[in-house]
Amino acid sequence: MFFVVSGLFIIFIFGLGYPVANFLCLKNDDSPFMEKIPFILTTGFLVNHLIFLLVQSLKLSLLMGVIISSCAIVWFFIKQGNDFKFIHKENRLPLAMILSLLLLYYFAILSDPLEWWDARSIWFFHAKMIWSAQTINLNAGWHNSWIPHADYPKLIPALAAQVSYVLGYWNEYAPKLSLFLILIPPVFWIFSFYSRSFSFLFLVLVLPFGLKTYLWIGSMDGYVAFYAAVSMLLLGRYFKHHHLLDLMSGISCLALISNIKNEGILIALIGILSIAIMKLSSGKFKLIDLKNIFSIPQLGWLAVIISPTILWSFFYKYKWGLTNDLHIGTTKSLFQIMNRLSDGVSFPLILKTTFFHEESAVWLALVTFMVSYSLLKVSKRYIISWIPALITATIYYCCIVTIYLLTPADLNWHLTTSIQRTMLTVSSCVIAGTYFILKEIEDASRVKP
Repeated sequence: MFFVVSGLFIIFIFGLGYPVANFLCLKNDDSPFMEKIPFILTTGFLVNHLIFLLVQSLKLSLLMGVIISSCAIVWFFIKQGNDFKFIHKENRLPLAMILSLLLLYYFAILSDPLEWWDARSIWFFHAKMIWSAQTINLNAGWHNSWIPHADYPKLIPALAAQVSYVLGYWNEYAPKLSLFLILIPPVFWIFSFYSRSFSFLFLVLVLPFGLKTYLWIGSMDGYVAFYAAVSMLLLGRYFKHHHLLDLMSGISCLALISNIKNEGILIALIGILSIAIMKLSSGKFKLIDLKNIFSIPQLGWLAVIISPTILWSFFYKYKWGLTNDLHIGTTKSLFQIMNRLSDGVSFPLILKTTFFHEESAVWLALVTFMVSYSLLKVSKRYIISWIPALITATIYYCCIVTIYLLTPADLNWHLTTSIQRTMLTVSSCVIAGTYFILKEIEDASRVKP
């Protein structure tokens, strides 16, 4: 039954994303269809969530989605006709590897019940609230003060509720199918970098497999880190080859993670800042050039994918009085920062823990990057693809340090219980930057003297 529902949901999400992505972004794009699939799916997840946020009814949103998706799928096959080829000869091995990896994670995700506290008591508890009330509005119970982190974005809880609604029951396994569905786009994107090289092997081993447990226990941090790293890979490739689909795909990743966790909004803003820095630092970019990057249809696509974030994080959340427990931006938080900076203990403790915690790979990622960068200098090669990833990793790290400085919770407790999760995005982005350096070193070694 799970296999059937999985397949139906993949088709459902693809159908929702196809008309928006194709009409507004891909109409004249000649990229391989394999590279378009994750872009269409990511757009589909955001369109699905937008529909749910607008109509707020679980049943009605699914009904509307099925109608739109069914029409889009019919349109897709009519439009493609006999010219459509999904599997080209050069795509067979990467596709086989994608399917093998997804199958592996499918069983890993669904073989264990919801046991981890954050997954059971936050994300999938929110999903159960939506499923029980059959709505995402206040009738689900967000106003109750005992609900943990009611302000968190709802993309995955809403998707989990939809999956359980279609299955017809709730248990500790069924809603985890949403984790598998959301994993498909980044896996496809990772294999769009496929080559028979050490750099690609390094990328695959460190990202999908390095995140392993965080991708199947129900933690959202693993997915935020994965999508953040993939967005940096796509943006890095864009600044190397200037392929517009890479830019759009990178932005779609940032839009998606802003609907997974509050930190995702921060990462998205930093990611956009990194794009602006790269463009402005080129010395050739002018504001008028934006017309060459974003056409009117593409701006329409952009409006669609950022609407779920605006609706939830900047409208519903404040309309319903849902606040975070960190008191960010308040006078209390500013005093907390000053106190911890002046006590001579807290700031060094935060730096030491974030870098050298036994479950934090930041120091290892940085060492790998520095060694690779040194080898790049020796080979006398120059690239800029790694810069967006390092900008994002650095600024995000500084923001996380600031959050630890202002947290109203006991600092030792907060560090101990979260550091291995919060540093995932930092180390993953550093790894994304390192990949480009390793790839360039390999290319340099192939050049005959």
